[in-house]
Amino acid sequence: MPSRALAVIGVVLASAALARADDDAPPDPPPPPRVPLGDRPGGMPGAGGPPGYNATWYPNQPVGGQPADLGFVRQGLNAGFPVWKSDGDMVLTTVGVRHTLFFTDAVLPDTGRPFPEQLWNLNLGLSYMHRFENGWTGMLMTGVGSPSDKPFHSVHEVNPSVGAMLRVPVRDGRDAWQFMLMYMPGGAINFPLPLASYAWNPTDTFRMNLGLPLSLDWRPTDDLQLTASYVPLLNVNARLTYRLAPGWWAFGGYEYLNESYLLADRPDNRDRFFVLEQRVVGGLRRQVGRAGTVDVTGGYSFGRRYGEGRSQWGALRDEVNVDPGPFVGLAAGLRF
Repeated sequence: MPSRALAVIGVVLASAALARADDDAPPDPPPPPRVPLGDRPGGMPGAGGPPGYNATWYPNQPVGGQPADLGFVRQGLNAGFPVWKSDGDMVLTTVGVRHTLFFTDAVLPDTGRPFPEQLWNLNLGLSYMHRFENGWTGMLMTGVGSPSDKPFHSVHEVNPSVGAMLRVPVRDGRDAWQFMLMYMPGGAINFPLPLASYAWNPTDTFRMNLGLPLSLDWRPTDDLQLTASYVPLLNVNARLTYRLAPGWWAFGGYEYLNESYLLADRPDNRDRFFVLEQRVVGGLRRQVGRAGTVDVTGGYSFGRRYGEGRSQWGALRDEVNVDPGPFVGLAAGLRF
């Protein structure tokens, strides 16, 4: 869940946390596989992925316009737990470490600097949740991280974050309005971002978050589930999951992922190093015990590019494009 995993996708997780605070029903069985938060760019302060470990290998692929290849191994470790709980109040802490080790002789073409040998994303978050007497639920979040090739090299590689969220139940608590404000100066979106959505739950098999973030969770049958989400600006996930047998799921889908880092040798401290990627993914999930899951994944990555600039949607300097290619991954996690 590093700071890159601490980007905007954390909004979805915070929404789920507040929803659970209003729901005393027994937990559902382990959900179908979703995009690991570790594959996201910084997100909602204090929000992280479920406890677990994941690793992904991308074999070498040619780099456009250079006599070089690029491959990497990415690993992530997440943990989160409550540190204090009382009637209507809870304090949670999250910690995440993510590391990407590159194998390449590529250079950043405009400045001639070597392509980073590795990228780290370290993050620590703290959240306070309070349930008001009128049934509303609020959350305050803060975090500090260092998404960089040299974490905590200087104050310029430190990325603080703050956020707040309010959930207002309606329709006897079945639906809810959700209001959020988040700010992460070094994240993929580096300005204060207000978000508002309506959590619509017309049936037990159909849930939709209308607004931003936008998400869909639909179970047309007991064995089939469709999930999709969009979080500004370039986080897109769509996945179809089918239960093969008790404790076994197969899944496939599309993802548009992005990350941002603060390189220690960047010429302008306002610049960030962006990682943009699209991929199709498929795999199997196995339930282990009551709370454990193991995922084996594979897929095809395309549209992969790296570059430096002040925003991910503008022209990037030192842009490096990598040819499409396959990847494989393994993840193990816990759900309580």
